Amino acid sequence: MKIYLTKTIFVKMFKSIISLLLFITICSKSFSQNDSITINQDPKLLKVMELKKIVNQEAFTSGQFTIQIFSGNYTDYKILMDELKADDKYDEIFYSFETPYYKIRLGKYVSRILAIKELKNIKKEFSSAFILQPK
Repeated sequence: MKIYLTKTIFVKMFKSIISLLLFITICSKSFSQNDSITINQDPKLLKVMELKKIVNQEAFTSGQFTIQIFSGNYTDYKILMDELKADDKYDEIFYSFETPYYKIRLGKYVSRILAIKELKNIKKEFSSAFILQPK
């Protein structure tokens, strides 16, 4: 009698497991989605992204230094940039945009010593200027 009861329980459990697996398989097939996504991208966006890469790409090698004189919003950046271009005082003016800041940097220096010497002159006009080694 004991063997018969365990066989009966085993058969019931086996039927329950098979029923559950069958139910899960049917549900997964009936409720699954077969669709594709189409992304319509404006070709101008790719052009803007390429231009941004060019603007942000500064021709610095790993051993060069520069002096950053400004980091801030667009309005102040535009005013300062116009003044720097009008003065024609600095030979190399670099600008970049790193969200949300516009940055202005002056010069390329092959050694930190040359950058420090120039920083002393630049600090007379831009007190918050500092030496930066772009990576």
